[in-house]
Amino acid sequence: MAIIDPQKVPAFPVYTLQISEDRDAITLDGAQVPVLDEEDFIEAGKNAIIAKLINHHLGVVRVRAIDASTGQTWDMIVAATGDVLDLTAQQEAELAATARRQRRIKRLMIAGVSALMVLTFGGIGAAVVVANQPAATVSAYTPQGVGATLPAAPPPQHEVTAAWSHPIRAGATVNLISPERLLTTDPEGTVTGRTPATGQPVWRGDKAPEDISSMHQGTWAGKPVYAAAARNELRLWPVAMPYETPSVAPTSIALEPGQTARTDTHTPYIELGDWYIRVPDAAGTLHEVMIPPGSTVLDVAADGTITTISATTIYTLDNTGTILTEQKFTAPEGATKYPMRVWLLDDSHALLAWDDTERIMGVLDTTTGSLLFSGTPRTIPTATEPLLVDRQAKTAALGSVGIRYGANSALVDLPSADLSAIHGNLIYANTNNGPATMNLAAPEAEPQSWANYRTEDPAPVLVTDDAVYVVATQLENTTVYRSNKTNPSTRQ
Repeated sequence: MAIIDPQKVPAFPVYTLQISEDRDAITLDGAQVPVLDEEDFIEAGKNAIIAKLINHHLGVVRVRAIDASTGQTWDMIVAATGDVLDLTAQQEAELAATARRQRRIKRLMIAGVSALMVLTFGGIGAAVVVANQPAATVSAYTPQGVGATLPAAPPPQHEVTAAWSHPIRAGATVNLISPERLLTTDPEGTVTGRTPATGQPVWRGDKAPEDISSMHQGTWAGKPVYAAAARNELRLWPVAMPYETPSVAPTSIALEPGQTARTDTHTPYIELGDWYIRVPDAAGTLHEVMIPPGSTVLDVAADGTITTISATTIYTLDNTGTILTEQKFTAPEGATKYPMRVWLLDDSHALLAWDDTERIMGVLDTTTGSLLFSGTPRTIPTATEPLLVDRQAKTAALGSVGIRYGANSALVDLPSADLSAIHGNLIYANTNNGPATMNLAAPEAEPQSWANYRTEDPAPVLVTDDAVYVVATQLENTTVYRSNKTNPSTRQ
């Protein structure tokens, strides 16, 4: 029997094994577990866990067993080899130690040693208070799903076996929200932040949005948050994960009919219509601000200042709506009104779109207030189409429009395709002929396929200097695979 070291087992995923209240059925993560005549519930559940581990290329997992007939729960660790470690006794011993530690932390908080982060919304007592906690001890981590064979052919110069792999929710993608954190959506609907190189989970949040690519990192009341607009609400998660907390719950701000939230700005805000927006003050309390009529918001900065743009002027407002500066702006020929849509490309560039007398798009240098270039695309992308950006290369893609906003700036019309990722000048997409790349630097950005197993093979959902990330579904199980580049020293 192999020895299982709990310190080396990731905190999640956690499988849930439940015996029904009438004790005539058992489920694993909500799916019915077949029980053979010669098996009991425990043995059947264990076998189902082992089968799921093998299917997901995992070596070991934490499991919470629930007996609905008695309300009893117990935790264990199950290995793909069949070994089981019961954690119940260990947890009972640790409970007393945890209580003593919490009492000590509470005394420190009362003494004023701990710093508090307060997010207050609307001034009506809906507040989140998070205390700074001692840093958790990071134990050695063994990547999961190593060596799993990718069920879809990766682009050239990438491994056909995974550096790591993890199960994710069906239909989900991934989000490299910062250089050191990759977000994935778990099958149970939580969102996990992982170290890109190893897949090690380092953060977990409840209530993952359906589109994880809509999550952005911003600032609220001076503190870093992840933000997403989902299901008629604005959700905010603290970036820091408190010590000994399995996951963090978002603070949700309800959106009334007609209201929308924008989260790609440095501070999230709510659009109310009729030239009004709702923004947080320095304490995190939401309040209404009227912006100059005939303008639209470019950005809300981390310090609360607001920048808007009209057909002729760029305004800077303080957090109460008082105009601080006005800068003349020259719109492209044919644009007579303020931009109908704004997308932030990076900290100093914004993509603008007009659709009044002509369809026009252009890139604004937000530090100087000048338009770098403009053009007339075949179509204007909708507000719901995902924006793909490579900030290092200064390239982007949106709908049927490719953008180069560094050297040799230009708008490029793209063939119809389902865009999935961008890296340098290469756009990755799913086409009717299989996964393909489109080169923004080429005279014509025509799809170029690579050798694949099937035309249904998915294109990568993320491409970095050293790897691609492929999401594929097999037998109703969806998995994200990291495939390392064979020569990571070169940039495509």
